[in-house]
Amino acid sequence: MLILDFDGVIADALTECAVVTYYADHDPAALADKPIAELAAAMPAAFVERFRRVRTYARLLDDFMVARDNAAESIRTVDDYEAILDRIPPKRLSSLVRGATAVRTTLREQQRDEWLGMHTLYPGVADLLRRHQGRGTSIVTAKDEASVWDILAHQQLEATVTQVIGECSDKRTAVQQLAEGDGLPASAVTFIDDHITNALAVRDTGANSLWAWWGYHTPDHIDRAITRKQRRIYLPELTQLTA
Repeated sequence: MLILDFDGVIADALTECAVVTYYADHDPAALADKPIAELAAAMPAAFVERFRRVRTYARLLDDFMVARDNAAESIRTVDDYEAILDRIPPKRLSSLVRGATAVRTTLREQQRDEWLGMHTLYPGVADLLRRHQGRGTSIVTAKDEASVWDILAHQQLEATVTQVIGECSDKRTAVQQLAEGDGLPASAVTFIDDHITNALAVRDTGANSLWAWWGYHTPDHIDRAITRKQRRIYLPELTQLTA
């Protein structure tokens, strides 16, 4: 059984993620009147640079909100990043996440072609999915389920995936449940994620967990992967991968 993360493994959507983060406290209906390209171009360069830095640490949509703090430009370690995240009041964070989700939904529905165009598949991923069609391939991701299905359909890949578990913060449990649902042991699962925390958590189930080197990671993540002897996977290896 093949189980994949989405953002950072199947597709890259850095600008789309930055847009929904920056405009999380805006009225989605008002935003929809402007082209997505215009919204993206209007983001301050300093914010975009902060978002690029934060994206390497983030696992969830909640985590993206760190980029809204000017202090994020000085992040150098996981501790720096977590300190900024921890000081966002919980109610404020929840409000921003709801707002970002609403912005994403509105742009996806009202500027569909432009929104879909902001998601680029990594080389070799489409072939990997097609090669595993019919084998119970699933996606476990922090992105919402509807967005993932729309992107897959746009790429004519929806038939290659049997299930999408979206807005997932506990990938370890999700992978275990998917395997159990098919009557398989965790050892029968090959899991790929670009965030070291997810890769290690799923590896502890007994699954064949692979850390996607082409995704987003930090020097801290590399040190942690070396210490834990976490196996990496590189894009060229996808052509030979069978799960």
